[in-house]
Amino acid sequence: MTATGAPQRHLLVHQLLHHAHALLAAAADSEALPLASLLARAVDHLPAEDRADLDPPARARLTAEAAAQLLACTRTPIRPQDPHLESCLRALDRLPRAARTGLLAVAAQRTTPGLDSAAPPAACVPAPVGSPARGRAAGRCPCACNSGGFCGGCGHAGCGGRR
Repeated sequence: MTATGAPQRHLLVHQLLHHAHALLAAAADSEALPLASLLARAVDHLPAEDRADLDPPARARLTAEAAAQLLACTRTPIRPQDPHLESCLRALDRLPRAARTGLLAVAAQRTTPGLDSAAPPAACVPAPVGSPARGRAAGRCPCACNSGGFCGGCGHAGCGGRR
């Protein structure tokens, strides 16, 4: 991107994700569309004046940034320049079509210019207050996982499982 700044780049990422969502929603059900190629095809749907400013490396960076935003919706922390970006996108290709369509819609919504970059309020779950959940004893776990052993999965933070 020769003369595009950060606000313009964010707008282009939003438009790219929006066009990718539209392409996937409009495609035939039998058509297999990998997310990486879908994002690459969506670049061609950007406004002509914006595409004129994009040289091939800038197109690749824009597509990688859109892919990273898509993966951020799955809580996969990854940077656009990460070498594992393609393999993470291929893992998302195994999701059902409806899930991928919804994921693209959420990513496009999250990158809408003018919105706060924080998670939407509906996604935030308040921490429970008061007593611990019914059926669980409060206090220290008496099992072996507290003393460095393995208890078989009681659910304590030290052992990570639950019977």
